[in-house]
Amino acid sequence: MVRQEATPGAVPGRQDRNKARRRTAILNATLALLRTTPIDKVTIEAIAAQAGVAPATVYNLIGSRDQLLLACVDRVIDSLIDDLIRLSINEDPLAAAVRIVEGSCDAFIVDGDAFRQIAGAVNGIARGGRSISVDPAQLQITAMRAALAKGILRTDADPIALGRQVFLSYNGAFFAWAAGQLTDEGFRAAALHGLWTTLLASAADDHRDELSREARNAATRMVDAGYGPQTE
Repeated sequence: MVRQEATPGAVPGRQDRNKARRRTAILNATLALLRTTPIDKVTIEAIAAQAGVAPATVYNLIGSRDQLLLACVDRVIDSLIDDLIRLSINEDPLAAAVRIVEGSCDAFIVDGDAFRQIAGAVNGIARGGRSISVDPAQLQITAMRAALAKGILRTDADPIALGRQVFLSYNGAFFAWAAGQLTDEGFRAAALHGLWTTLLASAADDHRDELSREARNAATRMVDAGYGPQTE
């Protein structure tokens, strides 16, 4: 979902509120069906019936089934953005970076039966040239820029490259979890391990020990979750 800035003091009209309610109902219906139904059996007609709207409303408000699946992921990212607005990224960039990882893990895990199915479909949709409307890496790039400004990272660190690397590590953990290769706890630990090791690679001297401890703790959590033996 593309986020738009609201005019200060503006109150959404009844038509806009009705659209928002119907859109929410459609996304809720999609996830509800995917919890119990194979994805190839989930049709626009079934989603519309579950949401209490006409199939045409689904197409008009969101689009095709592929767009519906992407919108479910978009909603998780939008919720993270709303959550981060309440945090001061510039004041505590590490806490924000962790919150981005843990918040997104938790959002997918709580609806695991649905999002495991969505993960496989989204992978195929991406190969077809379509993608979610918000670049998730931008959240971590913002945190990395703040970490650089706070002196947590070396002055030669590239926050864009680091943010994208964190996202790539997270993506790997997400798809391993979706494929059943990682438990819920393993997913969290692997995603956090990707964050801390990326930060450690560009850590300023004063923060290297702290980031190294966090990376070791995440590695231990991965082992405890059954993801490979611990190595020295």
